[in-house]
Amino acid sequence: MPDTLFAYIDSTSNAVLSKGFSPNDFVDGIVHQPKHLLLLDPVAEVGEYEPHTGLKIINSHEQVQQFFNNKAFTHSKGTKWIDFNDLAMLKELTPLEISELLYFGHMRTHLHSPFFYKLQNNFVYFNLGNDTMRVYYRYLDEFYRILASKLTRIVLEKVNDRRSFFRKGSSVPPLDGELLKELYPILQEGAIFCLDLSELKNKLYRIPIFLSDEKGWRRSPRNYKKEQQIAEITYDTAKQLWSLEVENDDPVFSFR
Repeated sequence: MPDTLFAYIDSTSNAVLSKGFSPNDFVDGIVHQPKHLLLLDPVAEVGEYEPHTGLKIINSHEQVQQFFNNKAFTHSKGTKWIDFNDLAMLKELTPLEISELLYFGHMRTHLHSPFFYKLQNNFVYFNLGNDTMRVYYRYLDEFYRILASKLTRIVLEKVNDRRSFFRKGSSVPPLDGELLKELYPILQEGAIFCLDLSELKNKLYRIPIFLSDEKGWRRSPRNYKKEQQIAEITYDTAKQLWSLEVENDDPVFSFR
């Protein structure tokens, strides 16, 4: 279990910079599973060469799933791709659009929209290494599902870590991503979920959340003080209920 989870949402582009999430967390959490991938690394070792773009592609849903299970995706720093809906439309990209994609892959930022009409992409994915990712989401609901699934697994592990071999583990109902949308103003600034400071007490498991910035994940969770806490996620093990408490009087909410 990581010490912290970090998430920062760029609301103008739907880009999420995150720390503490694995590639498998991403794949397991998304609903719009990609049909095809265009790999934005010109020297990618996997995939099939596509002459119109000069890049490599993963060219079927089955091959995409194989790629997601391959170490080239799960363990490689620098993996970067954009999904696309139809190979015929990929071949309709203009030289200018291809140059935008090459710039996107090289600089990890977009020139215009990160979502291309001809590609109908739902994601642009960059693995920055060390469980750090920058992902552009057409639908931010996808990220909330990923975050909710991650927190559910963490709490499941925590509430069962003291169970003996002979005792049946407790189940934990999934955290609803809709509840996490209340954190949007915080996530726009940057939020640290301090798992290292979480605790299970009186049948309540509490995860404190601190306001941060885009580089806040570099700080040790021990540097955060109680008075800096801006929200808290609680799981009631007796009632099997999730709740979220947010300090709405914080200045970050005053202009929302």
